[in-house]
Amino acid sequence: MKIINKKYFFHLTVLFFSFAFCNFYSFGQTENEKNNLPKITGSFSKDSLKMGKHIPFKVVFVHQYDKEVIFADSTYNFKPFEWVKTEAFPTQTTSEGIATDSAIYWLRTFELDTIQSLKLPVFVLNQNTGDTLKYFTEVSTKETDFVLAQDTLERMLREDDITFYKNTTFIDIPRFTNYPLYGLAFVVLVVAIILFFVFFGESIRRSYRLKRLQRQHEKFIQEYANQLGSIENPEATDHTLGMWKSYIEKLKNEPFTTYTSSEIARLTKNEALGQNLKVIDRAIYGGQIDKNTELALQNLKNYAINIFEKRLAELRVTSENELNKQSQQ
Repeated sequence: MKIINKKYFFHLTVLFFSFAFCNFYSFGQTENEKNNLPKITGSFSKDSLKMGKHIPFKVVFVHQYDKEVIFADSTYNFKPFEWVKTEAFPTQTTSEGIATDSAIYWLRTFELDTIQSLKLPVFVLNQNTGDTLKYFTEVSTKETDFVLAQDTLERMLREDDITFYKNTTFIDIPRFTNYPLYGLAFVVLVVAIILFFVFFGESIRRSYRLKRLQRQHEKFIQEYANQLGSIENPEATDHTLGMWKSYIEKLKNEPFTTYTSSEIARLTKNEALGQNLKVIDRAIYGGQIDKNTELALQNLKNYAINIFEKRLAELRVTSENELNKQSQQ
């Protein structure tokens, strides 16, 4: 039996304990990593965002190898960014059963916010229960650069064949007048007015005639009453009689202002009216102004009111008959 030299025995002992410690530390570190899983990180791969330029956002998901992992696809809402494309990488699995999945999302933005943020999910499917768990990256923010990138501008010029010219000269652009549109609007307006009067013109005219008749009557009654209060001489009496004749002429559509008192009495076949006119003639031509004169003038007013009411009733009956004919047609 050989005896190990004490010198070598010391070195072997140190190597054994070192190997055991390293294995124990490695095992503890692996167990600690497994307890902290899953772990997700996400970050922008560039310092700042440029308007309209593609920017990569990297997502790394570390988990146990037996998990079914699904990354967000193009249907996900990436606001305030727009999805361009996704680069997915194969799963990397260590001997301890720790898997790493990663993907790079190429995005772009046209928002005007100075600072823009993003966080993305990773979905883990539980095969036993069928549930889906979501794990989100931390919120990543970047400052937005609103200057269009030089390479983007050059590409736009190449693709669209755009040439920019600097010109600071003021150009007076004449105001455009859409004459065909105005002409069409005018024709439509004229046709609408014609149709309106075809269907509603008669009723409007009837309503206007009735209102005009009522206004004329109210004006006559007021002025005639004021005139009756100042019957002191033949001239005032003659003026009052002339006012009455003018009003009756409008109501009956006959030239009463040219008729004498006897002609009026004969045409109207009204003896009472003839007697009142004779009393007024004596006051005008004979100067005999008394209570009978005022009473005769009052009777003339009552006669005018009676004629007005008949005329108003005739217009209303005519309007109703015309409406009935239109409804029957």
